[in-house]
Amino acid sequence: MRWIASCPPVEQSLFQRLRPLLLTLFLDLAGFSLVFPLFAELLRHYSAEQQGMLHWLQVWSQATFGVNDPGRLAAFFGGLLAALYSLLQFAVTPWWGRLSDRIGRRKVLLSTVSLSCVGYALWMIAGRFELFVLSRILCGTAAANISVASAAIADCTSREERSRGMGMMGAAIGLGFLVGPAIGGASALLPSVEAGAGWFAFTPFSIPAGIALALSLINLQMLHSKFQESLTVQLRGEAQTRSANPFMLFSAKLGTGIARINVAWLLLMTAFAGFESTLVFLLGDKLHWGRGQSALCMVWLGICSVSIQGGVVRRLVPRMGEKRLAGLGLALLIPGNLITALVDSTGNPLFLWIGISLIACGIGFLSPTLTALVSLRAPEHSQGLALGSFRSVGALGRALGPFLAAWLYFTLGAGAPYMFAAVLLLVPAVLLRRV
Repeated sequence: MRWIASCPPVEQSLFQRLRPLLLTLFLDLAGFSLVFPLFAELLRHYSAEQQGMLHWLQVWSQATFGVNDPGRLAAFFGGLLAALYSLLQFAVTPWWGRLSDRIGRRKVLLSTVSLSCVGYALWMIAGRFELFVLSRILCGTAAANISVASAAIADCTSREERSRGMGMMGAAIGLGFLVGPAIGGASALLPSVEAGAGWFAFTPFSIPAGIALALSLINLQMLHSKFQESLTVQLRGEAQTRSANPFMLFSAKLGTGIARINVAWLLLMTAFAGFESTLVFLLGDKLHWGRGQSALCMVWLGICSVSIQGGVVRRLVPRMGEKRLAGLGLALLIPGNLITALVDSTGNPLFLWIGISLIACGIGFLSPTLTALVSLRAPEHSQGLALGSFRSVGALGRALGPFLAAWLYFTLGAGAPYMFAAVLLLVPAVLLRRV
């Protein structure tokens, strides 16, 4: 069996075998998400330019959506940057996955983490908003390596362990998204360093950028010293050499049922990304919550998702199987969105807590089980391509969701994105029954 040949001994626990990869994902996502709580301050800082890209975006958002409040602008531009990151993932994720099938996982992971280091170093000296965006482009391109890490986890697990391994991966990603924003928020307590002017200068955000750079450097060193190649030379030789096309994501050649899973995941991520991107608006407009209460809400979302992916999934998969657990996730997501929509008409925070808890638990069931289903149905020599296609359609959904949800929110009302999501999720429910 390939996972015995290319990974640490099976006698080790699953966590021990996957630990270098889990740490890689955790450090990667912590560094990337560190910037999230800084968006409001970033906007205020770069708005002083009164020229260039940010000025144009402000004029456009006010004319298109009527968004002029600084807090809402910060959330809106955060969503736009997240959409940019997701579009990059859509474009490059299959390519990274295919490359890792050909040359191995280790070389690709070392390359992408090195690219992250360059991106964070650029952020440290980004005197202009355009340079900050460029740094996010570099980091977003590098962050598409999640599919490579997924393929490496598939290399190191048996079919029986696959869902548990993917659950651990989801928990590591979730923890990264919890710790990163916490570090970013705490960095506000550190002294500000400003020096220089123009395109290249130290800004109030140079220290948080330095922390992100340090996390990536630690990640690079850990990968270099601890992670051994997981894909055998034989399987690398069997990999196809044709370039990966991000639009060939629904081909039957990926594996039995993978195209249908990809369509379902695209719609799921469109709905979930729309929920994420409009939640800040809902909290402020309907509940009048400030940054602290909103942050608590985000932390609760992360705790629910991480608990499901890291603990519950691995215990239930042997008894229920991946497909039934995915169905359970959808059974939570649909009412979760409907209940969240009630906040618009009632202003009752109880509906919010119930709704977001159901949504977070639902996505916690869906992410590792669908990832495992794709891995189990893909040929051994093209795990990187198959998982890359899965991650890529998810990234496309994360790019489409914020735009669609913003239009629904600001034109039809605060509850519209969640009502639409509940209806949209009926399609994946039908598709996954036929997988």
